[in-house]
Amino acid sequence: MGAAMSLDITGERIETVVQPQRMYTPTILSVRAKSGTVEIHCNDEQLAEIEYAIRQHFENMKYPEKPEPTVQDVGLEYSVKEEIA
Repeated sequence: MGAAMSLDITGERIETVVQPQRMYTPTILSVRAKSGTVEIHCNDEQLAEIEYAIRQHFENMKYPEKPEPTVQDVGLEYSVKEEIA
């Protein structure tokens, strides 16, 4: 089964719960807000992938990926500074 859903919950209070796997149901990640509830039925490996993606998001916020300057970029910056001086 496949489905796509978009739910804008910015500015709303949320409740997030992980319901462990039971005899007849898989692990469920549940995000509830005033606008509605999203439940993702997944196995532990998939839940770990979600966790990893969220951690990467916050790491990139702390340390944004910035391309390394090339020799040409450094030379251009140096020549611009010389022109200004």
